[in-house]
Amino acid sequence: MSKRLMLIGALFATLPVGASRARPAAEPPVYARRWVYSATNLQVDSAADDLIALVRRAAEAGYNGLMLADYKLNVLDRVTPNYFDNVRRLREAAEKAGVEIIPAVFPIGYSSGLLAHDPNLAEGMPVAAAPFVVRDGEARLVPPDKPLYRNGGMEEGRGDRMDGFAFQDDPGAGSFADESVVHAGERSLRLEAKGESPNRRAMQTIAVEPHRAYRFSAWVKTEGLRHPSCFRLLVLGTGEGGRALTFFEGGVASDQDWRQVDVVFNSLEQSRVNAYVGLWGPSAGKVWIDDVAIEPMGLANVLRRDGCPLVVTSDDGKTTYEEGRDFEPVADPELGRVPWEGEYSFAHEGPPIRVKPDGRIQDGQTLRVSWHHPVAVHGGQVMCCPSDPKVEELLRDQARRVRDLFQPRTFFMSHDEIRCLNWDRSCLDRKLTPGAILAENVRRCVAILDEVAPGCEIAVWSDMFDPTHNAVAGPYYLVNGTLEGSWLGLPPRVTIANWNSGKAAESLAFFAARGHRQILAGYYDADDLSGFTRWNAAARGVKGVDGFMYTTWERKYRLLEDYGRAMARERARVEDED
Repeated sequence: MSKRLMLIGALFATLPVGASRARPAAEPPVYARRWVYSATNLQVDSAADDLIALVRRAAEAGYNGLMLADYKLNVLDRVTPNYFDNVRRLREAAEKAGVEIIPAVFPIGYSSGLLAHDPNLAEGMPVAAAPFVVRDGEARLVPPDKPLYRNGGMEEGRGDRMDGFAFQDDPGAGSFADESVVHAGERSLRLEAKGESPNRRAMQTIAVEPHRAYRFSAWVKTEGLRHPSCFRLLVLGTGEGGRALTFFEGGVASDQDWRQVDVVFNSLEQSRVNAYVGLWGPSAGKVWIDDVAIEPMGLANVLRRDGCPLVVTSDDGKTTYEEGRDFEPVADPELGRVPWEGEYSFAHEGPPIRVKPDGRIQDGQTLRVSWHHPVAVHGGQVMCCPSDPKVEELLRDQARRVRDLFQPRTFFMSHDEIRCLNWDRSCLDRKLTPGAILAENVRRCVAILDEVAPGCEIAVWSDMFDPTHNAVAGPYYLVNGTLEGSWLGLPPRVTIANWNSGKAAESLAFFAARGHRQILAGYYDADDLSGFTRWNAAARGVKGVDGFMYTTWERKYRLLEDYGRAMARERARVEDED
């Protein structure tokens, strides 16, 4: 080992975690904090063994921090005893290796860990005055007179062109009527990755009722599809801007037999929507589509809390009926429990409203019912309602349990990709923008950590507080209003884990101007050092960048040592310049 590298190794070993010497703004980052990210379920003994081995390997490569994202940290009240044994083993190994454990807390965005405690805490989208009719003591949603989606079975058409569609990409070249492979009936729509268009889609314009919940489903078979994420069920509003109402990619495998896939959407203010099914930019393979449907939804996953009121009135709206007096209490037993706690499936009808015999509701009567339901983004992500007081109670409980378990110096707040916000009464009654709601939430989260662990260090993902990323003025997913100003809730002492690689220079400068230290959250499963070199170049001249996190979603650690050496070389270069 060269004398220079020995000097750098000694510096890395002695510099306190989180420390950064005062330096001029133009000095490149010194990477005092060198973290590695791991999403690991410590309830699995073999996974704990692998993580302990990774900690030792990372220490040898010059890393001094492990950012641990474990879903079980949200449900420490229900883990099995071996979980705590595995945490003890991990802590002992990390302490011996000189690696700090930074546990992730506060799942604001990907909220299943919170919702496992109470699925009613999901952010609720409103359904207004949907018609229900009473038959034999039960009120159920009035179905439409005819199917909303025309020719969903693909039975009608001329040659390879299907009837009922506003457009169909490349009939006879990339999309075909197939009479040999069907889910039901005599034909299906086959899409192939060939022809002139890069896309393979079919679209219908559908009449819907404003502020209603709908389920959009299709039966799908695939063969050699590359890549499966190119398959989408997409609903766009027809109003100005064509706001997306669904966010669903994938949901299928490269090779699979017939399987139904679905996505739920709320029509918001729209009376007509454009519904797409198909492939966006496939590179290879075939997909068969059959039995497509759009159906209004009843009380599946109805949310029951003060901020999500259930209102039942007469057809003319003049009489409001009382739960417990006129009808039995309403709840969906499958809410947030399928396929497991904190997850939501919409593949069920939902409960009826059961009329009390001595109440004011009569058989045959039409009712108008309003309620709130959750939505799942990208297949399974459901956001909690940050305005409900019980959410803060759960966050405080989690912080205490994680503190007791790890005694960490640093906590990592998991605010990230918040895609549904400010729809239910808990939020709307505050009369704040989504940005202001988020700012207050993160301010309270910092206060909770200061309360349970005085003097702790805190870090958070960058995206939801970055005006050049997701904290934007315009529409963002299903957020009701602007996210501008969310950053105002972040004290400068909070470290930003910056992953805005698309606008790295602007993003780094924004947070530096607000006085934040920053860790570069780079790598993301490339096969080279580009995840370091681009970030390192962007960070030169930015004050307060003192760390890098090797961040992998695919558990690819092949380049762990290469990234460690790259940080050491950068430090050596700085020493030479000094």
